[in-house]
Amino acid sequence: MAAQRGAGMAGFLAALVPVLGLGLGGVELAHWMGLRQTLSLALMDAARAGTTRQASPQAIADAFEQGLRAIYVQPAAHARALQTRRHALGIPWQIRIRQPTPAAFLDHADAALPDPRPTPAQTLIRNDYQAAQHARRVGQGWPEGRGPRSGLTIFEANTLLMDLWWPQAPLAPGVAAVVRTLAPLHGDPIGRRMMESGYLPFRRRIRLAMQSHPAAWPDLPDGRVTHEEAMMALPPGAPDGRPEAGTGAAPAPPGSIPAGTGPSAGQPPPAGPDASETDIKTETMEAPGQEAPSREHLDAPEACAP
Repeated sequence: MAAQRGAGMAGFLAALVPVLGLGLGGVELAHWMGLRQTLSLALMDAARAGTTRQASPQAIADAFEQGLRAIYVQPAAHARALQTRRHALGIPWQIRIRQPTPAAFLDHADAALPDPRPTPAQTLIRNDYQAAQHARRVGQGWPEGRGPRSGLTIFEANTLLMDLWWPQAPLAPGVAAVVRTLAPLHGDPIGRRMMESGYLPFRRRIRLAMQSHPAAWPDLPDGRVTHEEAMMALPPGAPDGRPEAGTGAAPAPPGSIPAGTGPSAGQPPPAGPDASETDIKTETMEAPGQEAPSREHLDAPEACAP
């Protein structure tokens, strides 16, 4: 009788372990799905702040962290979550501004803009009369109106394109160890650094038309918003344990479009055979062509689950 009870208990435990594993996996997956949506909304808030504040990295960072309040409602929990990630990675999260690029200011900056600049001698790209600017670039002999340094049209130079990297600690016990084991398989250095610290790397991307003149800004000193692929590892000897900040490029602007002439802002040129609208699903840039400035895109995250 005792032997039968022992065999029954062993069978029960053998069945319980995979059932618990599936249950924990389901909870983890549901948490990831909710987190993905919240990060999308926070990144949208950050992008909207950037489009109306001349792509200011500080405005983008402030808006994104305000959006994180949906995850960490209590101010103490919010500060603790960011501090934990900063201690482990050097940067609690990272947004990379992919457009407009520093080279775009070399091609499309307008020194004749009358608007006051956020800082003296800061270069701006004109946001209005984009169709007239595009026609002028084509008339200058630029193929498809693309700048010789950046390869971007004036429409793309007035589009804010950003990548978000967010490190998320797994809920289920033991998953962090599996994530560390799988870290060498990740192809991106930022995602690999997160996994080496036991975090699941979530990646989101958004593209939004600018609503103000883009300005050439330096990166944030703490590396949260950057124009470069800044590593999340702490470099030896860096001040405060954080990477050095990049700087915006100083452009050599072409001529400007006089105010009061030309079509309204954001009007795209006629779509040719090569024009296309492509949702961004990978790290590869979208196919050549002009996209309507009012379109908003969010791609699926790159979450490296075990």
